[in-house]
Amino acid sequence: MRFVLPFIVLAMPTFAQDADAASIEAMIAAIEEAGCVVTAENGDAVLAASGLNEEQTMAVIAELYGNGLVALQDDSTMKLTNGTCQ
Repeated sequence: MRFVLPFIVLAMPTFAQDADAASIEAMIAAIEEAGCVVTAENGDAVLAASGLNEEQTMAVIAELYGNGLVALQDDSTMKLTNGTCQ
């Protein structure tokens, strides 16, 4: 599976924000480990490191986006902003 950020961000409004805390923590840890930015090049590795399936990933990203913790950048990367990532 290819982790495609623009699709995920554009599709987020259609996904319920019902991600569980463990899934959110797993994705945050995977993104932090990748240097706080998810790109087309490292997206598959981030997804694998999180241990989440596609549906869980969509829910987690929607939750993070809704809470202002991730943002799609002009270069189509997704940046995490939290206590670790600035």
